[in-house]
Formats: sequence, structure tokens, C-alpha cells
Amino acid sequence: MMVRLSIMNKNIFWIAPLVVLGVGLLPMPYGYYFLSRSVVCVCAIYFALQFNRQSETTLVWVFGFFAVLYNPIIPIHLGAKGLWIIVNIITVGVFFANKDKIQ
Repeated sequence: MMVRLSIMNKNIFWIAPLVVLGVGLLPMPYGYYFLSRSVVCVCAIYFALQFNRQSETTLVWVFGFFAVLYNPIIPIHLGAKGLWIIVNIITVGVFFANKDKIQ
């Protein structure tokens, strides 16, 4: 039971960013983007901490960068939505590619 619960909790941290960034491709109100930034930031911090425990320095920096980029407190504005779409697709790809590397 505990192992299954642990796997489910871990999966939330890579599934949630994929879902919120996917929905964010649609025209949404500004409040949704605050929510999506919050979700991605928290999940990126989780991944960075997990990779820090595993001494995966490069991945700690990658997910630390995502945490800063998507932080909801001091938002970074990239301008056009088209640029954000590209960044979001890259972010989704990085989360998905590294989902099985965290323990």
C-alpha cells in the first residue's frame, strides 16, 4: 500500500505540469496562468530536490531554472504568447523525459 501511494505521489509531480501547460495553450483568463505558474514552480522544485539527493547537478540546475522561470511571485514576462508556447513545450518535454529518473 505504501509503495503504491509513493508512486502515485511521485507521478503527480510530472503529470500536473503536463496538464496545466497543455490547457494553458488554450486562451485562458490571467488567473489560470497564475495557477499554472504555481503548479509548474512547485513541481520543478520537487524535481530539483529529488535530483539534488541523487547528486544530478545538471538536472538540479535545469529544474531550478524552471522554478525561477515559472515562479508566480516575481513573474518573468517573455512577451508574446508564441514564445511561451515554445517554452512550455520544452518544459513539458523535459518533465516527461525525466519522470522515471526520480526516486
